[in-house]
Amino acid sequence: MKRFLNNTFITDLLEDNLKELLSYVKKDNTLDIEIRGNYISIYYRGGNALKVSETNVNKYDFHFDRKYLETSKFLSEDTINSFKLKSDWDKYFPLVKQAMDFYFTKLSKDEREFQQLVVRENNYSTIANSTDYFILDIEYDNRKNARFDIVAIEWESEASIRKLMKGYKPKLVVIEMKYGDGALQGNAGIQKHIRDFEIFISNRCDVDEFKIEMLNVFRQKRQLGLIPCLSDTENSNEVICFSENIEMMFLFANHDPASSILKTELDNLTNKNIKFITSNFFGYGLFKQNVFNYNQFLDRFKSQI
Repeated sequence: MKRFLNNTFITDLLEDNLKELLSYVKKDNTLDIEIRGNYISIYYRGGNALKVSETNVNKYDFHFDRKYLETSKFLSEDTINSFKLKSDWDKYFPLVKQAMDFYFTKLSKDEREFQQLVVRENNYSTIANSTDYFILDIEYDNRKNARFDIVAIEWESEASIRKLMKGYKPKLVVIEMKYGDGALQGNAGIQKHIRDFEIFISNRCDVDEFKIEMLNVFRQKRQLGLIPCLSDTENSNEVICFSENIEMMFLFANHDPASSILKTELDNLTNKNIKFITSNFFGYGLFKQNVFNYNQFLDRFKSQI
């Protein structure tokens, strides 16, 4: 499935019947639009606050997952639907946010919530233009066993590089985010992700398709104003291709230094041609100075691993 939108969908978001929705979301940086081919997902705290699906030309279905209402005694599905059908986003989003807040207090999804914080810091925030990475997608799935938590473009913030001088090509990076030590092992652990990535990059057709997908997603996010510092007025330099190699990185959030799980997993890796990215002090801005290869990571953080 193509991950990018068709021209009609883009036009409706920019100029027609979805214009007010896009405008609302862009005013609220706790919301995040992700492009999904024939639909978009609008995330709040890592959960889907609204799914907008194209059903026909200029026709769209708006879906809210009713599971988020299970922990709220005051909100009904009828109330939510009434505002949704009227496209009354000023009333719709505050209500669904409250419902989702109640839901996540009881049934938290910490990893996905922190994924969205990474998106906000590097795409929307006041420091986004200074970071070296922009987020193209979260929860990527090519329906062929390639699933990545975060897909980013490494486009370094140095002025000449942002101008794409001297043949510089930005690089695609897939980032697996692990929140807490419970996510480091097993069927969704570090080693499983590395094996899946090895299989993925060994298939040239899948890699080429992935690059085309992400190039179009990147263009459309810029076109929709979803990376404000890369708007036409701020940076009109067009990325027309990515560098040959795709890198894999891990982002560990809230690892317990007293736990030996991370050290054990890293010691048992057979493929150590991966990188690790850490926070810059106490934020989620992604900077090249905070990227380490396997040996650098173990040496620099040995007292924490």
